Amino acid sequence: MKLLLENWREYLKEMVEPITTLRIFDFDETIAHTQSETRIEAPDKSLTSLKGQKEFDAYMKQAAENEGIDSFDPVGDLIKMGYNIDLSDYSIVKDPEEITIVTDVMREFPEDSKTYIITARRGESIDPILDYLNNINIDSSKVRPIATQGESKGDVMVQMMKNKIMPNGKSNINKIEYFEDSQRNIDDVLMKICNNPDLANIKPDGFKLIIHRIYKSEDRFAEEIITC
Repeated sequence: MKLLLENWREYLKEMVEPITTLRIFDFDETIAHTQSETRIEAPDKSLTSLKGQKEFDAYMKQAAENEGIDSFDPVGDLIKMGYNIDLSDYSIVKDPEEITIVTDVMREFPEDSKTYIITARRGESIDPILDYLNNINIDSSKVRPIATQGESKGDVMVQMMKNKIMPNGKSNINKIEYFEDSQRNIDDVLMKICNNPDLANIKPDGFKLIIHRIYKSEDRFAEEIITC
């Protein structure tokens, strides 16, 4: 969590900007589909290769249940228990396929908004991600990257709202637009933003959370809108 805090602390100190909308984009399976795999050797020496976020989330959930782990991101705990988890593919952008229903939106930078990529990847992936944005003609200088290293994206958004407090005691963040494929992350953000009593007193009137759930439908990508 310390690395996460250091990663985005400098951004959250900017109190005077006229920003009312946060645009937050996941990377894998949201901005781009990649050929990244996670390779795991369990303590019993069994080997598993996982493709994509859904397979990874499912394996982590089951392994955590089997080992009695209840943390949001069980990777560190599983490593301590003898799981060898190879995430090296996620330090690069491997054979990317652009997801244009998202990147076409991302190319627009409204004046009252700030654009972030919040990825569950580790910090070493940031430069490759920014390079990829430039390669597909998205100005990476206008995008703020945050690598959560598996920590809760909902917690990051809560801190963003709490840091932007106006003299009336309300956050100046009126809207969060969140583009994401992982249902686990979506559920976490809905819980942390929609149903969090700590935010009840600082949400401005008319606050909106708009989630764009990105999913593959046959041979194309599509989206579902979720709000609270």
